[in-house]
Amino acid sequence: MKKITLTLLLFCAFSAVTFGGVVTNGAGKIALHVLYVGYDPAKPKPEHVNYYSTAAAAIDDAWKTRMADFKAFLEQRFEKADVVDVRDYDAVMSEKVDVTILDAGPVKLPAGFDRPMILMHEMAPNVGLPIGLKFDWYCQCLEDDALNIKTSHAIFNTPVKVKLTLVNRPTPGSFFNGYQGATTPKELPMWKVIKEDPAAKDKYIIGMVAHGEGFNDSPDAEAISGGVCLKNAEAVALGRQGNYFMWGFSGSPNHMTDEAKDVLVNTVCYIKKFDHQKPIMKKVQIENREWVNEMIYRTDKTLYEQALISRREGNIRLQKMQQELKDRKAKGEDIGRGNEMFLKMPVTNDTQSFDDYLKGWAGSGMYDMFGTNTAAYHKYYLANLEYFYPLDAYSLQVDEDAKKLGISNRKVELLEKCIKMLEKGEETVLAQRVLERYTSEKFLSAKEWRDWFIKNKANLYYTESGGFKFMVNTYKTETAAIAPAASGGIKTANTAIPTLSDPVAISAKLIDGAAGKKEVVIDAAILNGWHIYAYVPKDSPFIPTQAVIELPTGLTNSDWQSSAGIPFTGGEGMFVWENKATFKTEIDAASLKPGMVIKCGLYYQVCDNNKCFPPKRKLVELQVL
Repeated sequence: MKKITLTLLLFCAFSAVTFGGVVTNGAGKIALHVLYVGYDPAKPKPEHVNYYSTAAAAIDDAWKTRMADFKAFLEQRFEKADVVDVRDYDAVMSEKVDVTILDAGPVKLPAGFDRPMILMHEMAPNVGLPIGLKFDWYCQCLEDDALNIKTSHAIFNTPVKVKLTLVNRPTPGSFFNGYQGATTPKELPMWKVIKEDPAAKDKYIIGMVAHGEGFNDSPDAEAISGGVCLKNAEAVALGRQGNYFMWGFSGSPNHMTDEAKDVLVNTVCYIKKFDHQKPIMKKVQIENREWVNEMIYRTDKTLYEQALISRREGNIRLQKMQQELKDRKAKGEDIGRGNEMFLKMPVTNDTQSFDDYLKGWAGSGMYDMFGTNTAAYHKYYLANLEYFYPLDAYSLQVDEDAKKLGISNRKVELLEKCIKMLEKGEETVLAQRVLERYTSEKFLSAKEWRDWFIKNKANLYYTESGGFKFMVNTYKTETAAIAPAASGGIKTANTAIPTLSDPVAISAKLIDGAAGKKEVVIDAAILNGWHIYAYVPKDSPFIPTQAVIELPTGLTNSDWQSSAGIPFTGGEGMFVWENKATFKTEIDAASLKPGMVIKCGLYYQVCDNNKCFPPKRKLVELQVL
């Protein structure tokens, strides 16, 4: 029997027996090779380990047990699992496996590293910050529960369908410390990731969260879940950017709930899909336009007065605690060095005036304009909402240039306006300044700007975390590699992922048909809310989808068969495909020879209810070995 391998220019996948779209071997293990990088307790303990806890015993326990714990778990769930001490790890090792789990550092990854990697707890910012990932160091304060979870996400559903146990629990108090608190419920559904250990006296290893503001504003990143922490509801505990996945929770498998262990398995499978898809945007900006909402919230007399009350109530509690310590000390008790220092802490009810409070939050310049007229502050912030841009990474200012033009700096029309101004010779210095401010380009002529704009307009996205700029989505979802199918197995290709910039992903497979035939099967995955056309009336401007095949000389195929289209609401006599479409044709198996390449795919136009992309021809390859 001939072996047929699917070399699809989009994604790496493998086949034998499929379970939930993921290949398993005869033992039921997922056919992936996973490498765990941690600390080998057989080697000398380094001076600093990448675990954080309020208890030294918990860190020592993690040092001794985590590698063996992960090794046993990964070997149970995956076809092959290796472990290596971080001091022996080299990035070349990740080239030889499917997914790397990085649980210790430091590590040095080469520029352009693009293999699938899961970054555990502190390793997310340790790796992410130097290369500009959105996994910044927001707070090493993540506890045991996840919240604000995208339960429909793949990591909760495939290959293992995880029925999350969600329990309503009190919302962390820190979530109310800001403008979001007004709309935050008192309780939130939470999912336990780290299991409770009644016998444990101390807190286990503490996890990490990243800033959530702006996390989803580039096509290479997605926030999946937050967690119970000391920051806000937007903080990210589980998220992805490019080929990296942030797993902020820090429990090893023995400390995870059974549900969390299944989700970790799914996460390994999920990040594998982003092999060779490195991040395309670097985070340079912490403060984004949500700052306006926060400033409106902070410049408020009632909030100021509530703060005064809280200060007085807190001082009363502090004085009571100090008196209790003094009483214990008077009885001859050794209260410890920390408490001795606490006794020396002064207590004062002195507070800043409302004027000084406003100067501290809004700045003296704003105070000089508006004094204590909070309504005037709020009007200013709202009136300039569309014109704020970075003063530095943590603060914003009003762009008087964009304001003069009257176009929001997050609308692509601003770029087009400035290019037209250059072409007409109108206020060219201002136009050039704005174009350079909101893009990463520095063209010198109107023609260069126009050529760039025409070429990239359909692929431009706006990012505030990337510096309040329009950037080009350079993700290539049209090519990938598919590993050989096992002889006699089910020859499948993992489906590529549609994105906002490319809402249709194409994959293909070659399977056994009837009576000495082989079937070429093309699958189109279509982003939710978008459609391609199955049939359009004669006078319609839309492009019907056509299956395309390029066969070696001498080969022929039968007529194409497709999945059913559905009537398009609002389009008389029009039928479309949504979510998924499938196309099949037959080839004489005896005609296939080793080395032959079959190219196949679709010619289509994709639209949502508001816009359409230009028609596109997208092909993938099937190679016969």
